[in-house]
Amino acid sequence: MKKYPFKTVNTAFFLALTFPAVALSHEAGDFILRVGAVSVAPDESSSLISTVNTGALAATKAGVGDSTQVGLNFVYMLTDNIGAEVLAATPFEHDLTAAGLDQYGFATRNLGTTDQLPPTLTFNYFLGNSGSAIRPYVGLGVNYTTFFEKSLSSQARNELGASSLDLDDSYGLAYRAGVDWNLTENWMLNASMWKIDIDTDASFNSALGKVTADVDIDPWVYMISLGYRF
Repeated sequence: MKKYPFKTVNTAFFLALTFPAVALSHEAGDFILRVGAVSVAPDESSSLISTVNTGALAATKAGVGDSTQVGLNFVYMLTDNIGAEVLAATPFEHDLTAAGLDQYGFATRNLGTTDQLPPTLTFNYFLGNSGSAIRPYVGLGVNYTTFFEKSLSSQARNELGASSLDLDDSYGLAYRAGVDWNLTENWMLNASMWKIDIDTDASFNSALGKVTADVDIDPWVYMISLGYRF
């Protein structure tokens, strides 16, 4: 006697209990809050480090370290497929470095640190429909990055006579991609990333006059988060 229909019913019942159906997701008018870990990984390049007294110093460059903080993003669904999103976070702290100064008789590599906040607005297009449990998306927007709490290392101050570190704020494009996995009608998991155009002019005073470098930070930004839909 065949028992396959009975097994099929039991299997379907088990799957229904294990993976409850999502009634609706990402509808026009929804507000989504995501909270998680955000990592900023600069893909930086820089001009040669230059001083007033020496001009550009060959084979030198400035660098910016990685940083991870708690991040928030807020999404308002304009339609079932288009959402406006804002990225916010607690301040990111980055180490600032210099390479190549040793050939000019300076041991300084650690220049100091800076905090930054990168509020970013993107408009995202969600694939699928309002009943889809998994919603990949891509987006495009703008970023504003402000630098603050800028401080020079003791090595830079003592060896280079460094003072008055400054980094200009930045405006640029932001490219976005991610995916929401709806766990229930309200809760979701999210994995996503940004590629952000961040450029700054860095400078400080020194014993050799003003030191400058143009730095393209251009980070990849990664986020893993838990979201709630209102």
